[in-house]
Amino acid sequence: MVIKAKSTTFATQNGEMEQSMFDTLLGLPLFQGLGRADLTRILESTRIDFSTVKEDTVFLDQGDLCTGLTFVIEGKATMETSAADRRWSVVENMATPTVIGTEVLYGSMRTYRHSYRATSPLRLLQMDKRTAAALTGYFEVFRLNLLNLLTTTIARREQLQWLPPYSTLDGRIIGFFRQHVSRPAGSKLFHIALPELGAYLGEDPRYVSKALHRLENQGLLRLDRRLIEIPNFERLIQAASDIK
Repeated sequence: MVIKAKSTTFATQNGEMEQSMFDTLLGLPLFQGLGRADLTRILESTRIDFSTVKEDTVFLDQGDLCTGLTFVIEGKATMETSAADRRWSVVENMATPTVIGTEVLYGSMRTYRHSYRATSPLRLLQMDKRTAAALTGYFEVFRLNLLNLLTTTIARREQLQWLPPYSTLDGRIIGFFRQHVSRPAGSKLFHIALPELGAYLGEDPRYVSKALHRLENQGLLRLDRRLIEIPNFERLIQAASDIK
């Protein structure tokens, strides 16, 4: 589901782009490093839509086809990733400004892997696939920014595959959390029941429950029914080096 929000413009009565809008766009991923003349040319000659999204709106849905790039210019949003069987999921706060869709715009797997929800009013910039391809081909800075973003994402995912294994159940639980987040920082919310977590770890849910409570007693997470909240993922990763 792609939300078609009301489009807005950011021009003065004289038809000149406001200074603050220039600064905002030049700070967005993929646009960083472009000159003002190049940015003006892009805005005048390509189809780029500015829109707003209301709070508590899912503006992109996991499983939907990606047909372009979406930039979150301003506001707060979360990203939720569900398991293939939809029996559990993880919710993460997004760092903004950011761009969504770079890894699924091309190739054989072109559906969104996450759902995105506005937790405050959002300002978005959206461009279709044709516009993204044109900018990638014509502006070297845009192309290099895209390649840098993609290669960094690939390198991080490959690095996770080669982390040393944990010998204790507490450590393996932390390893499960680490492998299923997009960014090992900030707060995370896992909607998962003990049987599902135990099945992934190959452990009896009773032992998993005891290990989770040990981590809770250390202040690393908070437990509720089918809910595991990690308030500070960086602290959890630091603790993992001592737990092993």
